[in-house]
Amino acid sequence: MLIRLCLLGLILPAAWCFSSAATAADEVASFAVDQIELFEQDVVPILEANCLKCHAGAKPKGGLDLTSREGILKGGESGPAVDLSNVSESPLLKAVNYDGYEMPPTGQMSPKQIETLTKWVTDGLAWSKDGKPLHFEVPREAPAVNEETKKHWSFQPVRKPQVPELNSDWVKTEIDAFILAQLQEKALTPNPVADPRSLVRRAYYDLTGLPPAPEVVEAFAADPSPAAWSKLVDDLLESPHYGEQWGRHWLDLVRYAETNSYERDGVKPFVWRYRDYVIQSFNSDKPYNQFVTEQLAGDELPDAAPDSIVATGFYRLGRWDDEPADPELAYYDDLDDIVTTTGQSLLGLSINCARCHDHKIDPIPQADYYRMIAFFRGVRRYGVRSGESVLENSVTEIARPEEGVLHSAAMAQHERELKHIERELQNLEEKVKGDFSGVENDEFQFEVNRVRLIEKRKGGLLNENEVNHYRGLTDRRNQLRDNPPSGMAKALCVKEDVPGMKPTHILLRGNPGSPGDEVQPAFPSVLSPPSAEILSPPAGSSSGRRSALARWITSPENPLTSRVMVNRMWQFHFGRGIVRTTSDFGFQGSKPTHPELLDWLAARFVEDGWSMKSMHRLMMNSAAYQMSSEGRDDALAKDATNDSFWRYDMRRLSAEEVRDSILWANGTLHAERMYGPSVYTKIPDEVKAGQSQPGAGWGDSSAEDAARRSIYIHVKRSLLDPLLESFDMADTDQTCPVRFVTTQPTQALSLLNSQFILEQAELFSAMAAAAYPDSVEGQIRLALQRVTQRPATEADVIRGQQLIEALEK
Repeated sequence: MLIRLCLLGLILPAAWCFSSAATAADEVASFAVDQIELFEQDVVPILEANCLKCHAGAKPKGGLDLTSREGILKGGESGPAVDLSNVSESPLLKAVNYDGYEMPPTGQMSPKQIETLTKWVTDGLAWSKDGKPLHFEVPREAPAVNEETKKHWSFQPVRKPQVPELNSDWVKTEIDAFILAQLQEKALTPNPVADPRSLVRRAYYDLTGLPPAPEVVEAFAADPSPAAWSKLVDDLLESPHYGEQWGRHWLDLVRYAETNSYERDGVKPFVWRYRDYVIQSFNSDKPYNQFVTEQLAGDELPDAAPDSIVATGFYRLGRWDDEPADPELAYYDDLDDIVTTTGQSLLGLSINCARCHDHKIDPIPQADYYRMIAFFRGVRRYGVRSGESVLENSVTEIARPEEGVLHSAAMAQHERELKHIERELQNLEEKVKGDFSGVENDEFQFEVNRVRLIEKRKGGLLNENEVNHYRGLTDRRNQLRDNPPSGMAKALCVKEDVPGMKPTHILLRGNPGSPGDEVQPAFPSVLSPPSAEILSPPAGSSSGRRSALARWITSPENPLTSRVMVNRMWQFHFGRGIVRTTSDFGFQGSKPTHPELLDWLAARFVEDGWSMKSMHRLMMNSAAYQMSSEGRDDALAKDATNDSFWRYDMRRLSAEEVRDSILWANGTLHAERMYGPSVYTKIPDEVKAGQSQPGAGWGDSSAEDAARRSIYIHVKRSLLDPLLESFDMADTDQTCPVRFVTTQPTQALSLLNSQFILEQAELFSAMAAAAYPDSVEGQIRLALQRVTQRPATEADVIRGQQLIEALEK
């Protein structure tokens, strides 16, 4: 009998389970139509909105799964959620009524929702006829900061790996050893070296953004020795145009523009000095750690100099709303722009994604975002509402002599542009002066009245375009008068309000009106960083917080900074980064195709004193850089995307390179004119018509100044140069690590019949005709060599002659 009872004790629970399950199925089938409709139409939306976020999925909270009737009756760690024999004591109903448990924890449901759930439970917990569980996608939980997430490859310290030992004549530098080792693993072979003319062109565009002169190409083609190549690279790194090309890459990252965006899109005073600082820093091979430090905290340095003050213009490059509907929110938008740019461009992390909640992809808690915000909490807004506030908050005088080449060049350009504008204004004024009445002649003596008097003649003596042009010229003249070359002693910069600096709080859902816990400046915790050591700067006009941030970012122990920068340099030399997502080294970013090579380069970068020119030499003297870009069927079949770098990736010319090459080809580029205030190209009236005030804020530079390099063109956020915009110039509203490469009709049309291209083609034709007045063949050969940097073939010449003959018919 005892044995029988024991067996019965083992068997009965199982029998009861089967009986219970069968009963549950029978009950589902027996519910009335109106009860099922209540469940499907009213109850399910309540559960989805309030409950299933936590109580669904593979690991529901408390073990309670509310997606099935069986799960509700079974319950979780606290027992069944519904007791059909004693409905009023059901934990589910008590929880939604905040009797003991309080569910949902974000706030009690409405009385109507509670009434609906109560009726549903009281009527027996009706379910759909098929009895299937509810389908609900559980939101992905934000990854926690723990030992596991800290193991991510980019969060590890940089360790210099051993260079692979290979017996190969192809290997010229350590870079080649890493590349060849992976190629051999994948049974691939590297491409042969590119032809000498292609190599010269590649080097010139990569380092200067300009094509090589024909004589330079032919000299290297005659002696393509390793020594000649190394000398060519060294010469290009010493060219002043190197800083213009690589400075342009940096300006993309820091969202460089010269106006504020929004409706008025006002000009940023003296912002061009930051552009010049960047160009000069690259040309002088300023160590990268110093370059970064000056931009983050140049005003807090013990030996702060004019250049380091100008460098802090980094903080003033973003958009600025001069009339925000919510000033407090606008202030945090400005801070978010700084954190976004700093995090992505310097660290390769999208820290900004944790503004409203914990980062959904990377282990970056919301608290870490606001700890980063705390480093910038004392930074004054760019301005408040008026122009005076901008000068007070963001402009300072710097101790720079008014003599020197830079000032002289700026003075000469300033005077040239003013004289040119005055001539243009006078030409328009002459058309209407004869129409003035007696009193209007008197009024016209005062400049303040002239635009009004000119506008009265619109539709008569002057058309709408001429009136708009007059207004734009007047605005530009006034701007130049207000910013004479004496402004060389002023700079756009960062300023802090230390006495008025407020505590930093976590903002619930990113809302300034819902402050949470207070936080202090600290670095992203997933990187296991040291505590922020904040020292008071010598001047005492700043908090010292930004210096603490700069010291950590530029520390050799920082696992990201050197990796991110050498990866960017690799991108601009090889067409893509070792990590393709050059501003995202987080969980969603691409993994490095050559992780050991990346770490070796990062370590070497720091060992060489953070010298960018040394890194250029290392990369460009490698066999990998000098490979041909030709495709091979065997290699394409194994590695179509060139992940292993078996060939050199071709790239299109950038927007600036296209424009500068056109001007260089016809001999009109004024490349010798460097630095100083920006210039204005000719923009068609049809394009200007897209502005709220057509032509406002766009000047009219002389032909000589308009033919300067593209990096010196005024960057107005609401009115970009049409040619540059068509060819995918950088997004000016946010950091731009990689430019889009598009193929669109406006590109072809711009190079066929735009006003700019027609003028340049005419100049090119005149240049060729002057060189070979009696030889069409000579003109064709000259033109093709200037454009392609190689001698024209006989087939090229024949095609050119046939085209000219066809056009002349």
